Amino acid sequence: MKKNGWGTLQMLLLSGGLLLALLIAVFFISKLYGSYEGSKSNKEYADLEARIENAAALFIRLNSIEVSDTFRVDLEALQNSGLVNDFKDDLGRGCDGYVIVIKNDIAYDYEGRIKCPNYTTINY
Repeated sequence: MKKNGWGTLQMLLLSGGLLLALLIAVFFISKLYGSYEGSKSNKEYADLEARIENAAALFIRLNSIEVSDTFRVDLEALQNSGLVNDFKDDLGRGCDGYVIVIKNDIAYDYEGRIKCPNYTTINY
């Protein structure tokens, strides 16, 4: 089947080489653009915000803190009190944060704000 052209073995080797080159190119391009991190939903970050808000509410109750208008609880204070141990995103990267406690007529409102490598809460 050669008749002055490519044989089956040469065509298979060429196709395999091109496929391998394509896979390597896709791998490096995905690494260059941060893989699939950008496509993750913000749910994991909303969970981190809720986690820090709940810890701040417990911190306020345990320390009997009276908030007259607003009060800021830093992540460091929550970690020092043992209410938050490991504050990282799903990829294991450390995040920072704080909670603004706002007194309303009946109770307190808690606004968690976090800063992670690929996400920052508005008004952080």
